[in-house]
Amino acid sequence: MSPSELVAALERARRRTEDLLEPLSDERLTRQISPLQSPLVWDLAHIGHFEELWLLRRVGGRSAISSEYDDLYDSFAHPRGGRGRLPILSPDAARAYVRDVREAVLELLPNLSDDNGDPLLNEGFVVGMVVQHELQHTETMAQTLALAGLARQSPVLVSVTGEVTVPSGPFTLGSTDPWAYDNERPAHDVELRQFRIDRALVTNGDYAGFVDAGGYRDRDLWSAEGWEWRGAAQTEAPLFWGRAAPRLAPITHVSFHEAEAYARWLGKRLPTEPEWEKAAKTVAGELEHMTGAVWQWTSSPFEGYPGFRAFPYAEYSEAFFGNDYRVLRGGSWSTDPLVARSTFRNWDLPQRRQIFSGLRCVRDV
Repeated sequence: MSPSELVAALERARRRTEDLLEPLSDERLTRQISPLQSPLVWDLAHIGHFEELWLLRRVGGRSAISSEYDDLYDSFAHPRGGRGRLPILSPDAARAYVRDVREAVLELLPNLSDDNGDPLLNEGFVVGMVVQHELQHTETMAQTLALAGLARQSPVLVSVTGEVTVPSGPFTLGSTDPWAYDNERPAHDVELRQFRIDRALVTNGDYAGFVDAGGYRDRDLWSAEGWEWRGAAQTEAPLFWGRAAPRLAPITHVSFHEAEAYARWLGKRLPTEPEWEKAAKTVAGELEHMTGAVWQWTSSPFEGYPGFRAFPYAEYSEAFFGNDYRVLRGGSWSTDPLVARSTFRNWDLPQRRQIFSGLRCVRDV
């Protein structure tokens, strides 16, 4: 990609961040709204630190602006619930830091070559990584605002019904996109049996039937882990559930456990990750809201593909591999289209509900 295209991508991501945060007071930016989420000003400075680390220091060879930031804004060093107690930058200082980093990056970009043998620079990969990192944090910050009652919800309504048959046979799972993350690689062939997938997402009206039928009290619908979570959380409905929500809007803020129980109540199941991607790649024209509404839970744990190689750092993907996390696909109303590609793999703990998560069901033929 040309330097001008890379700059345009960086600026597009920054506009989304600024549009989200500019209306907010300093008190809102610094307050820890939930132990599940960072203070918004931590996210802002973390965005700047990630950009400094990879563009100015890793490929630009520059010294750190402040060595203290390497600890303060390391997401592995400090759990989200404790970040509000750290000596983090004030909103004004965070804005200045992010601005200074970006100015230095814009000076640097014209001097970088993508043919010097560094895989980080190949087709602008490292810039794409920084751009996507910011876009992903913008959605994380929108989740924080939702917990504070300040974020809008999905504006879409479901308008179709029925199912689509996805034929058996092989397809290519994964991506060759130069900006794809390591967990989307390598692309490889997978053989799947025929299945049927719902054309539409599950709506508030659909889910109300599950609630009214006593789904939260029916042990047979829940996995052992899900039933234990339901009891501990004492939940009887999705997060922010309200009967006033539009019946045709996709259900949002459901955990994996809730999604799994609903699908079982319906006599269906959640799609596996390969099933979801095959549908997205082969019959997407017959399906509604594969992206742009809610993230869609799959039944698959987050694992590396055969031949996986961590790049450029193991903490992005590999540190989360295993049965603890479930994969979500698609993308929500808050997900930028650059991120919401058919091969992008989101993941979270099965009990999480602050994310913009919903579901689409499948059944065997």
